Amino acid sequence: MAWVFEDEANSDADALAERLRENDSVVVPAVLWSLEVANALRTGVLKKRITPERAEERRVAFANLPVVTVPCPHGLGDSLKALRHTHGLTSSDATYLAVAIEHSLALATNDDPLRKAAKKAGVSLWRERG
Repeated sequence: MAWVFEDEANSDADALAERLRENDSVVVPAVLWSLEVANALRTGVLKKRITPERAEERRVAFANLPVVTVPCPHGLGDSLKALRHTHGLTSSDATYLAVAIEHSLALATNDDPLRKAAKKAGVSLWRERG
């Protein structure tokens, strides 16, 4: 959400946005990512962090990102259960980590617990690959 909320902006998010403008793409878990974006935008409006108009602009921008979707791991399956318990993650964060592991991808996140879990699991963070 560093592309949505000014107080979350950072140079890593800006660098990733630049790569996307240069025809790179991101891999996201199908459905989960779009639902989380929609929820964050809704919450931002409700908490008056952004205007409804700005939320709509961001929604359209996210919808137009060059995104490659991959299936989500089974939420009640053993692999996500292990990641949730080993690293103390939410189901959503465990899904992002599982996708990064399964597809040997760097993980782009500003979420501290997820960043720590990725490092422990041997998953590189996006900024480390540049």
